[in-house]
Amino acid sequence: MANRAITRLTREYSDLKSNPIPGVQLKVNESNLLSPWEFIFDGPKGTVYEGGKFHLITTIPIEYPFKGPTFSFSHKIYHINAKYDGTNICTQDTMDIKWKPTMKIVEWVNVIIKLFKEPEPTHAPEPELLPEFNENRKEYDRKAREWTKLYAK
Repeated sequence: MANRAITRLTREYSDLKSNPIPGVQLKVNESNLLSPWEFIFDGPKGTVYEGGKFHLITTIPIEYPFKGPTFSFSHKIYHINAKYDGTNICTQDTMDIKWKPTMKIVEWVNVIIKLFKEPEPTHAPEPELLPEFNENRKEYDRKAREWTKLYAK
């Protein structure tokens, strides 16, 4: 199983090196592609996350690609689609897609980055954020900016 994962990850990593995601830095332990991959990107301009540097960690299971990776931030984040501690990013719930072995890590990273520009309030892992996001957006935005300054470095 590990050999299949390594073969697939080698191909995906090679693709990412030759065709990187614009504005995203990738850190990978090339001697162990099953170790976590780190995607570092700036908060999108014109959003409450502008000015932050976000560190998205991809944990890859040995059963990859038959079992999908998990994603978390290495820092706290104030976002409707993630837990405060940066875990439980709601890509599957919010985008209504399930992991398939034909999918690539880069597809999910792009979905997560898109959530910074277009948050999906239908599923919030921190339930108290939902009314604030929908009914008091100024306060939500203020807190998101504050947390970005404090934690997204």
